Amino acid sequence: MINFFRKIRKKLANENKFQKYFRYAFGEVALIMIGIFMALQLNNWNENRKQEAQFKVTLEQLYSAMTYDALKFEEHIDITVNQIESMDFFLNNPDSIPTVGNYLTNNKNDHIKRIPYFLDWMAADYSSTINSDTKHIVGNLNYNANNKSQNEIFKYALNYTNDFNNEYEFFKDYLYSLYLEYNVAMPETTIYNDNSLIGNLDSLSYPKNVIFNIVKLINSTEFRTALKYTKNDRIRYKIFMSNRLSNAKSILQLIKNYYPEVKVLYQDVGIIGTSLDGFDDVGGKSTPMILTDIENDIWKIDVYLKEGAVKFRCRDSWAQNWGNNDFPIGIGVLDGENIVVNEAGNYHIIFKPITGEYKFIKLED
Repeated sequence: MINFFRKIRKKLANENKFQKYFRYAFGEVALIMIGIFMALQLNNWNENRKQEAQFKVTLEQLYSAMTYDALKFEEHIDITVNQIESMDFFLNNPDSIPTVGNYLTNNKNDHIKRIPYFLDWMAADYSSTINSDTKHIVGNLNYNANNKSQNEIFKYALNYTNDFNNEYEFFKDYLYSLYLEYNVAMPETTIYNDNSLIGNLDSLSYPKNVIFNIVKLINSTEFRTALKYTKNDRIRYKIFMSNRLSNAKSILQLIKNYYPEVKVLYQDVGIIGTSLDGFDDVGGKSTPMILTDIENDIWKIDVYLKEGAVKFRCRDSWAQNWGNNDFPIGIGVLDGENIVVNEAGNYHIIFKPITGEYKFIKLED
């Protein structure tokens, strides 16, 4: 090839055609440069395509995690609103609060027995019960700094996760401190998903002298003062969670605008509980389920279950888990109650995380 160009150059030199030679050489160099440029552009296009595909994979995980966050924020707001309403009842209806004299003459009144549960309900702190995978996922979000949309999503998502480092710090034990002062022990209560309060109303669990102390407590000036402080605390918490919810929804919409086909995605769904090898307290691990329908996100498993309880969860973590008190068919809710398995046997289990639908079909032994 070199000899070929030397011959051309010699011929052109002999014919005194250097101008034509330089034009030819310049054209060759230009073609080579264009080829290199096109190759680099093609390589960049391929790399950008790969990067965007990976970005969307992680983005779908982020979308799923933040959808869960938003649901939990809404749940906390609902619970807090109910707490505030309960406090308003005590503050705005003093005539409905039983007095010491009323208790002494009618100590079998059911609404007096319920008061300890409502006191516990009003003082309960749910601020630390949100488990989120969002921060971990944002750390894996490999965005292109030169892509304006990707850069914007990452920036807002990072600011969102940084907010989790500043957990709500307003809660004070105004009421619980007062309970201790009046020698009142609070009962265990269960808050179901409709925010209803369930408790053991058996009067034997509360001797007469304890109930008497409770009646004195709720008629005291200190109680009303503590209740006002606690109510203000809950109002601030409601505002705090409402801001978080608004932030999450705006980022979810930002993701949807960038990636319209994005959907809630659940990975590594499993089932855990005492009907299998136990919960985490005894070292239990999730038994993996099989994704049989990608489009509709349907997971299945055939497994032997003992009498006991189970829950569904993702990635062997409690960040996303579902349960309810219905069996064998029900709608699982996030952070719901354990699903009680009341009959041992082999089961074909179907679960759809998107809707929470589950079904336990007992197989022939």
